[in-house]
Amino acid sequence: MKQDTPPAIASERRAEGDAWVDRGELQAALQCFEAARSLDPADVVNLERVAATLAALNRFPEAVARYHEAIAFDPRNADLHHGLARSFEQMHRPEQAVEAYREAVRLNPNADGSHNNMANCLQVLGRFDESHEAYRRAIGAAPLVPLYYRNFVQSKRLAADDPVFVALEQLVGAAALFTPANQAEIHFAYGQALSDVGRNDASFEHFLKANAQYRSGVRYDEAASLGLFAHLPELLTSEVLAAKRGLGDPSAAPIFIVGMPRSGSTLIEQILASHPQVFGAGERTEFGEALVNFIGRDAGDPLRIDLEALDGVSATQLRPLGADYLRHMVTALPELRDATPAYTRFTDKYPFNFINVGLIHLALPNARFIHSTRSPLQSCLSIFSRIFHDVPFSYDLGELGRYYRAYDALMAHWQQVLPEGTMIEIKYEELVEDFEVNVRRLLEHCGLDWDARCLSFHQTVRQVSTASAAQVRRPLYKTSVRRWQPQPALLQPLLDGLGPELAPADSPGAHEEAPLAEANAADTTSTADRPDTAATGTERKS
Repeated sequence: MKQDTPPAIASERRAEGDAWVDRGELQAALQCFEAARSLDPADVVNLERVAATLAALNRFPEAVARYHEAIAFDPRNADLHHGLARSFEQMHRPEQAVEAYREAVRLNPNADGSHNNMANCLQVLGRFDESHEAYRRAIGAAPLVPLYYRNFVQSKRLAADDPVFVALEQLVGAAALFTPANQAEIHFAYGQALSDVGRNDASFEHFLKANAQYRSGVRYDEAASLGLFAHLPELLTSEVLAAKRGLGDPSAAPIFIVGMPRSGSTLIEQILASHPQVFGAGERTEFGEALVNFIGRDAGDPLRIDLEALDGVSATQLRPLGADYLRHMVTALPELRDATPAYTRFTDKYPFNFINVGLIHLALPNARFIHSTRSPLQSCLSIFSRIFHDVPFSYDLGELGRYYRAYDALMAHWQQVLPEGTMIEIKYEELVEDFEVNVRRLLEHCGLDWDARCLSFHQTVRQVSTASAAQVRRPLYKTSVRRWQPQPALLQPLLDGLGPELAPADSPGAHEEAPLAEANAADTTSTADRPDTAATGTERKS
């Protein structure tokens, strides 16, 4: 006969919560786990479930508090320290995450996920030697997890006789035994490793395999994406922008760096963040989130924004939209509030804000935009060599080329309709070729006095959460401008997608080689595990 004791009832509530989790109903699950914890506070499993569910709901500060409570009950539980570290990561606190992961692997030296995640955080902090050792330990603990190889080879050039390179080759030989997603991981990793030792033709063959495998598991509505890009100029005309100019929040603090992935935006941000008045906030999704909130309000709500009727939008909507973005930025980044001396500017380098340029300008008319660009073919080839979890257009050369062409047309529209001085274009090739001149252009555009520290950007100590974390801590090399290109026949779908106006920017078939550390001086996009942002390719294993 079932005992109706509090622990027994708590166990039932926890099982009920687990069932809600399986159905994706996290709020209901949290209520069950909280009830179980109240009924049996001595059972650390209940508290762990509460913490993990709070983290899944993106309530990270609360999750951290609950993990600390659970650890006080069970300090030798490596999983609890791992969960705590994951929450710190999502709060952009890599130093604290590293310490929590370090405790997890001290308690469980075979905790491969903790080793991998710690390596990711060490990358962000610029502690590369420690990071590489942590990746090696992750691979040693779990040699059949392809993700760890990809993370490692994208952060360090391996010699062909390196034990990790040799192990990766063996993994390639057994790739058919893995799931399609893991086969993609293997081929992306091996393609990068081969590129680093100069076996470029073989490298591209593996990138083709990797992208084909990954594309099969990606949902992408090309017509909807390209249709949106074509429709935005109809909604945000020069007349609309002129009529609504100045109605938004007057702050001049934001500097939006926009463009395609792998175009040099991390480098631009690192240069600006080397100025004492500028805080480099990295890739932030706050504007898009605020915009969705205002669009999704109930009909009749005075704050609701109707994208199809922007000629009727007023200061009633635009000023709160800009203010909401700024408030969320300050909440997420206490440095903007607490720094001494105070920052007067901050950068937001979420590249896909290029879609939102017109609306950002209406909501924040004094914000500045920097359009980061790179030769279309070079940019697309660089994108094609990486996994980006929320960049679904990048795994098919034709789709990639067509997306790039649509992006280029939209950016040309923004440049035409924005007031003079609102946006400048910084071409990566020109930045590398004539560095100081272009740094001066950047600072002048942002209303910043000259500061020579911006020329020594690689010496600036700050968190960098993109795949260019290593590159922006080194001086520029002109060999970084051009990477090896495959033969034209293999590139034809991309060339057709780009169209004749964009494709001739590079001559297909050129075989100039650039080492990885230099060829990747342009950047990728942002932090893994965050919704609506492109990933670094160093995502975490839970």
